[in-house]
Amino acid sequence: MSYKQKIHKEIKKALNGESDLVYLERTKLKEHGDVSTNIAMVLAKKQKRNPLDIANELKEKIKADGSLISHIEVAKPGFVNFVVGDYALSESLVEVINIGDKFGFAPEKSKEETLVEYVSANPTGDLHIGHGRQAVIGSCLVNLLSAAGYDVKSEFYINDFGEQIQNLSDTAWAIHCKLNGENVQWKEDFYPEDLLLPYVKKIVGAYCSKPQQQLTKEILGQEIKDLILKSQEELLSSLKISFDKWHSETDLHTRGEVKNTLKKLKESGITYEHEGAIWLKAQELGDVRDRVLVRSDGRSTYLLADVAYHINKFKRSTKLITLWGADHHGQEVGLKGALKVLKYDENKLEIIFVQMVSLKKEGQEIKMSKRAGTVVTVDEVLNEVGPDAFRYFLVESHPNHRMIFDIDLAKKQDKDNPVYYIQYAHARCCSIFRQITDDIKKEEVLKKCTISPDVFMYLFKANNQEYSATKSLILRILDFPEEVLNSAESRSPSRIANYLKELATDFHQFYTVCRVISKDINLTEARLGLVETVKITIANGLKILGINAPESM
Repeated sequence: MSYKQKIHKEIKKALNGESDLVYLERTKLKEHGDVSTNIAMVLAKKQKRNPLDIANELKEKIKADGSLISHIEVAKPGFVNFVVGDYALSESLVEVINIGDKFGFAPEKSKEETLVEYVSANPTGDLHIGHGRQAVIGSCLVNLLSAAGYDVKSEFYINDFGEQIQNLSDTAWAIHCKLNGENVQWKEDFYPEDLLLPYVKKIVGAYCSKPQQQLTKEILGQEIKDLILKSQEELLSSLKISFDKWHSETDLHTRGEVKNTLKKLKESGITYEHEGAIWLKAQELGDVRDRVLVRSDGRSTYLLADVAYHINKFKRSTKLITLWGADHHGQEVGLKGALKVLKYDENKLEIIFVQMVSLKKEGQEIKMSKRAGTVVTVDEVLNEVGPDAFRYFLVESHPNHRMIFDIDLAKKQDKDNPVYYIQYAHARCCSIFRQITDDIKKEEVLKKCTISPDVFMYLFKANNQEYSATKSLILRILDFPEEVLNSAESRSPSRIANYLKELATDFHQFYTVCRVISKDINLTEARLGLVETVKITIANGLKILGINAPESM
């Protein structure tokens, strides 16, 4: 049980069991104690009393015993501030070491089944940096939800049906014909030749060694789509990104799911025909305009396929989270409205919009634009900065915020680069243990730390500066489990990235102020135990972000 849970229990006892409204949070200023509650102000509204009177009554009932709580203070307009006792913090550190690589993670899957779909790029070319941001945020979110106790699965929706796939096939065949010396009329909607040329050459080369098999336009189109998809999968795998399922849009059509969805929408009376096209009465569902489901030439739109796909997902999971690019803003209204009409709970579908990415290099910002030909691929950035910096920089800001990826900063190996700073803190922890002399055995020290809080009590027998740095670090470590839960509930893996940066800052400050290995054996053992808890917490946080925790740098 954490120190917060213990204090919560004491408040509950003082309130005669009325604890549903109690919330404890870490204070921002040290003069306000370590944790604070506003329960007196909450109850004042219900009881029509002065919140200061309730707060003072609470203070008198709880008492500061020195073990769990060393000091209680009431502050206007009704806050109750607590200073946590040293022994309670020592008990919590013992718990961290005992839990180890599961510290901060839910002990079991107790939350609802959740399916997260992300990236879902067209298999028509390389993944660009915008796809990269969706991929990183999505994979971190999956790791985070799993850590918080969700039964989570991940999925990549393959957009392999429709006009863009036909254009892919046409472009590939045109390139093949050019390679054979034929005159080809290059169409405006063809894909860039240099993008597909390597794939076409590879496929043509393979068929040249199989003279009994004839290469047709349909075969070339399918082969090049499969090669691009495999390339995307391999690239994502190099970033520690994998999926439980790759779901093909084509399969939705061949199995009749799209056709069946259209039939159900028609039967619901929410569609109409106009100029040969079938429309969804989206305005009735809250959209700014009606949306086309089937064009006048018979081709279905993305919206109809999306409705069919989300129905398919609802049959496999109770909660859906979908990551879309910022260019999809507004399309969620029609999708959710159609699902509601078909008796699916649209509130169980959560759509996260991931904003655009710009690159900054040599002080200059490069904005992405397909028309201007300034689209930067995942490969290009990854080759410059490496997978760890790539993941950290793309996840450190909230998905709703447009971000600028600073290439030069991501390549730096100093404290200005946050991922280097965090990894260096972990490496420093490992380095400290390598400095232990024969007088101290790491295994024996850590074994002591798993048994008794008394070992850690020596941490607090220090001067004011050392005590302050030590306690700040301990409180930060013990924030981790709650940070995981709050980050998961707010769907913000960026919070973990920023938490780790703050933890690394606290640790480096502690290391500057406090000598870990000294002639005082008891103090050395206590500080080594604390260093172990830092190492555990950083490693667990980096695991959620899919980033390596190096032992040396």
